[in-house]
Amino acid sequence: MRRRARFRGIKRTSKTLEKDILERSRKLAKDPGLLMPHCARECRRCGIRKSVDKMYKVAEKQDDPRKLNHAMNWGDHMVRAYAATVSLAEAGKVPYLASGKTPMGDVSYAVRGKVERDKLIGVQNYDHPELRLLAYWKIAKRDNLHLYSMEDYLFCSPDGPRPPEQYVEEVIALLPYDLDEEGRCPHKDAVERLRIRWKSADISIEICPDCAVDVNSMHILASRIAANDPVDDFEVDVPFELRGDGFDLESEVKVDTDLAQRYRRGELTDAAFIREHACERLKRIRASGKEIYILGDVCLGQDRSSFLSRLRGGEAEIEALTGFLSTHPMAIVSRSDHAANLLADLWPEHRDALLSQVASPETLQKLAQNSRDLTPAQAIAEAKRAELSKRITARLPNYTDMGPVAAHADRLAKAFLTEGKDSVVRHAEKIKASDHKLRSISYAFMAAVGKGESRSWQFTREERDFGEYLAPFAKKLLEEEGDGYHDALQLLLQASGSGEMLKRN
Repeated sequence: MRRRARFRGIKRTSKTLEKDILERSRKLAKDPGLLMPHCARECRRCGIRKSVDKMYKVAEKQDDPRKLNHAMNWGDHMVRAYAATVSLAEAGKVPYLASGKTPMGDVSYAVRGKVERDKLIGVQNYDHPELRLLAYWKIAKRDNLHLYSMEDYLFCSPDGPRPPEQYVEEVIALLPYDLDEEGRCPHKDAVERLRIRWKSADISIEICPDCAVDVNSMHILASRIAANDPVDDFEVDVPFELRGDGFDLESEVKVDTDLAQRYRRGELTDAAFIREHACERLKRIRASGKEIYILGDVCLGQDRSSFLSRLRGGEAEIEALTGFLSTHPMAIVSRSDHAANLLADLWPEHRDALLSQVASPETLQKLAQNSRDLTPAQAIAEAKRAELSKRITARLPNYTDMGPVAAHADRLAKAFLTEGKDSVVRHAEKIKASDHKLRSISYAFMAAVGKGESRSWQFTREERDFGEYLAPFAKKLLEEEGDGYHDALQLLLQASGSGEMLKRN
């Protein structure tokens, strides 16, 4: 918790800083009791009280330079720090300042006598809630005390952790969160949250992943405590509370001991701690060998069909996941009901198995030869389209040397059969045809699938009229396969007046 202060250089004092230090030294010269903590109980052998009693004796003789000089160079370092500080008031000036690097930032202090620097800084800043603790750290460790530093006083508990109510209120106010009276962030229904249990204060701080930021809340709460272990009064956990069917995940969701220790040592922020635990928890749940389905904050137990019915996504995505999970029962934890997100989670380990649910090895091999940078959901959709296209093409005639009208009509028909209505519009718009017949064919297919009106503005009146005439022929073509497809395509060519003849391969 505490880092050793580092110091550098000596510099001349500024007038404002000199005035502040002299003012504090005068107050201490009048009342050494300002350095005495409020006590939870009157200890018969209080080391701090003994030091303060000696300070009173120094205060009585502060106008004697020789005795004051002796006091700041010999004996108890706490008393030395006091004598060195009140000597400034006696001198009426601060000749030099040293700069010390502390966890709170650079601190300037007056160099006087042979005194431990931490104690010198702490005494000279006795009214600062963090800096004053530098004077008490060794004492707290030596005597096994818990010292709580507040805005206006210091409290000492010799019997273990016992924070005053004022301390609790002050340090909670230092947290960068909007907490209610129960210490919880606004998102009370969050599935998981960081929970810091303050045992002796009997309160808990709870922060959800959406609110968590890059601070360590436990260390903020203990930032004004001097003790052997300032965080010994705190426990940390990340509850993972699901709705739905009960399922034994106690061991899988438990916070790893090493991870908790890293957080206690201040090596992790709130956000990083929640994030790393979530990753570890997910790994343990998936490695548990249990078949369980978790969707957002709902646990569906082993009900795979219910889980799949709640997913949103394209037909190919759902088909791939349904087939995969039927042959690979496992623990599934999906952060949302989007099938694409679940595919992305499974993709690194199960890419080939997922693709095999929607396409044959031959189709996948061809796709691999023309690989593109696709997301998992896009790759699944492309594999499904390619497989469907292969199957449909196998049921249709194959032609050689097709004329432009026949090729255009064949292309639009196969687009509809493999990809649906919207693909007809996409393919028609891709071909920037200027020929009257080709544009009329495009409109005929759009009209045949019910997409003509929405695109009518793209065509001339003559093209629309001719397209409406050809639409029944186009619709017939979309309904046929094999020899029927050949005959329907030939009729469409005749109706269009293209004069083209088909040659089957």
